[in-house]
Amino acid sequence: MKLKAALLLSTLALLLVPAVQAQDYASKSLSLLVYNDGVVQVDYEAETDPSLVRIEVELPGFPYESLLVVDQDGLPLDASVTDEGVSVDTLGSTGVVVTYLTSSLTSKTGAIWTVNVTSTITTSITLPQGSTIINLSEVPVEIGTNEDRPYVSMLPGDIFVSYITSVFDARGKAEEAIADAERHIQEIMDGGIIVSEALDLLQQATEAFDLADYPTAIQLATQAKDAADEATADASQAHDLMEAASLAISEAESEGRTKGVDVAEQLLAQADTAYETGDYESAYDYAYQSQITALNAVKPQSLTSYMLAAAVLVFGAVLYVRLSKKPGKPPEPKLMEVDLDAIFRDHPTLRMDDREVIRFIAESGGELFSNEIRERFDIPRTSAWRMQRRLEGLDIIEERKVGGQSLVSIHRRYRR
Repeated sequence: MKLKAALLLSTLALLLVPAVQAQDYASKSLSLLVYNDGVVQVDYEAETDPSLVRIEVELPGFPYESLLVVDQDGLPLDASVTDEGVSVDTLGSTGVVVTYLTSSLTSKTGAIWTVNVTSTITTSITLPQGSTIINLSEVPVEIGTNEDRPYVSMLPGDIFVSYITSVFDARGKAEEAIADAERHIQEIMDGGIIVSEALDLLQQATEAFDLADYPTAIQLATQAKDAADEATADASQAHDLMEAASLAISEAESEGRTKGVDVAEQLLAQADTAYETGDYESAYDYAYQSQITALNAVKPQSLTSYMLAAAVLVFGAVLYVRLSKKPGKPPEPKLMEVDLDAIFRDHPTLRMDDREVIRFIAESGGELFSNEIRERFDIPRTSAWRMQRRLEGLDIIEERKVGGQSLVSIHRRYRR
């Protein structure tokens, strides 16, 4: 009798507990976050009856990766994957939140990506950063951008959103930049110019492209072209000066000014060696020294000339002793004083590197040769040339040629 009563009570209890019921929940929200590689993060939220033991939730985008199911308080719930979604133990829960990743909601044709989803509720779709929407299944409820990510809210139904991403534009631009740099550098190399730095930068650009770092690839390809142009300019300047040095040596020899010519020839030979190895800056410097040495070459003096020179030196020494006994000394030359405050006040938007160069010139007596500025700040010849043109245009510096070199001086308006 007691056994029968227990069985009866158990049966009544089972009848009172609701069984698994399909669609016994209310969908609250569905959000899709699309990444550059087409993977979609799905966030789905539903309201549930706390008296239900289990519900079957239909979800888009099978298979579901990194599946996480929690209740309204963020506590994990037991769930298992089914053919159309997940089966969730919800007894006592008033809400369910499901999060997972899937690649089955996107497709790609050429450079165009498309998100496809069928939804019974209004769905929010956020696309990758920098994307451009090119087609929609219908007019969206809302459209906008958040942190450079376009988003749309679409009404229930069969939804699709087609878009292109900036990744493809960047990839194409990077390919074009590298190809252009390769053509440009090859043309310069065909002319016999050595462009080691440009080739190194081009290799770095290719490596950045292979790593899908397209902005860096574009930047390095551009720098490679600039380095090739800079090498061309340096080679041209060095070649011209080497020709000038050779001509100065020939003139010195034809005029009998042979004293010093051997040194000029040695310097010119060093310039040739540097030029052949692509060290055009050193070739320029050696050629300049060779030209100056050849121009200053003199005729060998005879014995009589030596005796006359000695007599002149003796006379000069006697004259110096007599003059040094007279009271008073000639004033020593003063270094140029520069009003840096006035320069920086008149030009508040000067770049930091321009300010450093101006300060260096001022501290060096107000004028320096261009090569001294390049050596001090370790900047290429063409970069230094652009900087000088910029400061000249602002009337901050003046430039004049002294012995074949460029002498840079602070403009007279800023001298004291």
